[in-house]
Amino acid sequence: MTGARAAFLDRDGVLNEGVPDPETGLLESPLHPDQVCLLPGVGAALRELAAAGYLLVGASNQPAAAKGKVSLEELIATQERVLELLAAEGVHLDGFKLCFHHPQGTIEGLSGSCECRKPAPAMLLEAAAELSIDLANSWMIGDTDADVGAGRNAGVRTVLVEYAGSSHKRDGVLTPDLRVADLPAAVAAIRNG
Repeated sequence: MTGARAAFLDRDGVLNEGVPDPETGLLESPLHPDQVCLLPGVGAALRELAAAGYLLVGASNQPAAAKGKVSLEELIATQERVLELLAAEGVHLDGFKLCFHHPQGTIEGLSGSCECRKPAPAMLLEAAAELSIDLANSWMIGDTDADVGAGRNAGVRTVLVEYAGSSHKRDGVLTPDLRVADLPAAVAAIRNG
């Protein structure tokens, strides 16, 4: 008997908009609940994927607390807002894994290397074990090289969402299985493939 198929989903740049970092001006993760805005078509795309029999599992690096930019509580509240907005669209994820660590973090307990930060596969592997996911028949959908790397390292197929705001997190070294403009296009490609 094989396990369930899953779509592992990065958060920022796939599910929700990035927001300008005050220091660099580059789009990064929202740091406060009032900054969260879902990208167009996300709700319908995720409902379609769930209806096609895929488990929906989020996997996101969230290092802002490790860097001292915001509290861990604020990051958790921001994550809860993402889930609230998805629920308002009729979407309930089967699981969501977050990595709060960063190798150059300044906050004790969150700094240094870890097994969960993408491109490491631990978030995907942990969810797969918890939910009996068949990795060979699953996908990682993300907008950065780290997402593609995590998918590869976990043994799933990969879709790179070419979200313009995260182009600074892609150098083109890793080749995903599919390249698309956004999550609705990713879902269409997976369903047609």
